[in-house]
Amino acid sequence: MTFHPAYRTAALDPDYAFARAHLLPLFLEALSAHALDLRRSGTPHADEAVTTLRALRSFQPGEVDPAIPDLFFTLDREIARLSPEGAGALRTALSRNDLDMTVYRLAARAELMTAMQTVLRLRGTLLSLAERERATVMVAFTHHQPAQPTTLGHYLAAAENVLARDSARLQDALGRLNRSPLGAVALAGSSHPLNREYAAALLGFDGPVENTFDAVASGDWQVEIAGAVSTCAVNLSRVVYDLLDWAARGLITLEDGLVQGSSVMPQKRNPVTLEHTRTRLSRTLGAAQTLVYASHNIPFGDVNDVGTDVQEPLWTLWRTFGQALELLDASISGLNVNRDAWRILADHSESTLTELADVLARRSGDFREAHRLAKALLASVHAQGRALHLATDTDLRALAPELDIPDGLVADALDTAAFVTRRTTLGGPAPEAMAAHLTMAARRLDTDHARLAQRAQQFADARLALWIGDPAQ
Repeated sequence: MTFHPAYRTAALDPDYAFARAHLLPLFLEALSAHALDLRRSGTPHADEAVTTLRALRSFQPGEVDPAIPDLFFTLDREIARLSPEGAGALRTALSRNDLDMTVYRLAARAELMTAMQTVLRLRGTLLSLAERERATVMVAFTHHQPAQPTTLGHYLAAAENVLARDSARLQDALGRLNRSPLGAVALAGSSHPLNREYAAALLGFDGPVENTFDAVASGDWQVEIAGAVSTCAVNLSRVVYDLLDWAARGLITLEDGLVQGSSVMPQKRNPVTLEHTRTRLSRTLGAAQTLVYASHNIPFGDVNDVGTDVQEPLWTLWRTFGQALELLDASISGLNVNRDAWRILADHSESTLTELADVLARRSGDFREAHRLAKALLASVHAQGRALHLATDTDLRALAPELDIPDGLVADALDTAAFVTRRTTLGGPAPEAMAAHLTMAARRLDTDHARLAQRAQQFADARLALWIGDPAQ
C-alpha cells in the first residue's frame, strides 16, 4: 500500500522516527514475552520466534519504508526475513492494540522510575541543607507580609515534606501503571491458550490488566501520571518562586557555575538556572495538559488519541520534568546562604509580636486582651517613629500600668532566636523539634529509597530472565 504524502508527513514518518529512537528495545521485549508465552502453550514454531527475537536485540532498522506504516511492521518484515515460520507463529494472538499499549506502559514505567529516583535525590538535598541551616533564623511570610520567625531549615524541611507526598503519589501511579495489556489482542482476548499472567511476569508487571477491553482502550494511567507529575511541578514552582525572590534580595546566592553575568553590567550574577527551572516546570504542565485533553471526549476504545499520538507529549513531560529536577537539585546543592542578612531581616520585621502576646496571655490568661495590648505597643512605637525591636518595658508599662511588667520582658519576647527556640510543638522550628523531624524525614526517605530499589530489582530480574534465562519451563 502507498500511503498519502500528507499522512506520511504528519503522522506515519514522525511516529516511526519516535518509535525507532525511543521504543525499539521495548517492542523487542514485549514481542519476546509474547513468543515465550506461545512457546509455553505449544504453538508450532514459537521457539524459532524466540530465537530470532533474541538475535535481533542489536537490530537497528533503517529509515522508514514508504510501503510500511510503522515500527511493528518493520520488525515483522525483518523477523520474516530471518525466520518465516517464526514470524508466522509470532503473529498468533497478537495485535498492535495490545502490543503498543504494552510498550507504552513499559516506556512510561522506565521514565517514571527515573523521575522518582531524581525526586528522592532532591529530597535528600533538601534535608541536607535543612540540617545545615536548622539554626538560620528567617522571617516567614503570610499573604506577602512578614508573619513569624522560623528557620531556613524549617522551611526546607517543609518543602521536603511536600515532596515526600509527591513521591507517594508517583509510587501509587506506578502501581496502577504496572499492569500488562499483553494478551488482550485486539480487545477481546484470544481463542488461543495464552497465559497472560505468565507474559506479564516476564516483563516485570505485577499482573495483567484484568479486562481485555480495558487493556487496549484505557488511557487513565497516562492521565494519572500527568496529574501526579503536575502536582509535583506546581509544588516545586512555589519553592523556585521563593528562591528567586531570596536571590533578588541578596539572601542567597548560587554557585558560579549556575549563574550568568551581563555583557554590559559587570556586577551581575543572574540566577538563570532557577529561571530555567521555572520554565521547564511550566513546560511540564503544558505537556501534562496535552495528555489530559487528548483523553477528553473521545470514544472508549482503541484510538490513536490515547495511544500513538500522546507518546511524544508524554516523552516531553519526562524530559522537561527531569531537567527541572536536575536544575533545582544543582541549585540547592550549591546554595550559599547569607545568614546575617536573614537575621537582620527577621530582627527588623516586627514578626515576633505574637510571642509578646503569648507572654502577656500566660501572665493574664486572656489572649484577646494580650493581643490588643501587643498591637497597641506596635502602634505606640510607630507613632514615635521607632521600630518595634527598639521597644522597651517602659513603653509597655505606659500602656498597661495595671500589669506587673518585669524588667527584660519585652526584649526577651521580641528576640527572634528566642521566638524560634520556644516553638517546641511537634513539627515546629525549635532545635529539639527539628532534630526529631529531620530524623523522621531521613528514615522515611530511606524507606522510599528501599522501596524504589526493590522495584528496580524486580524489573531488572524480569529483563534478565526474558533475554538470558529459559522461563518457558
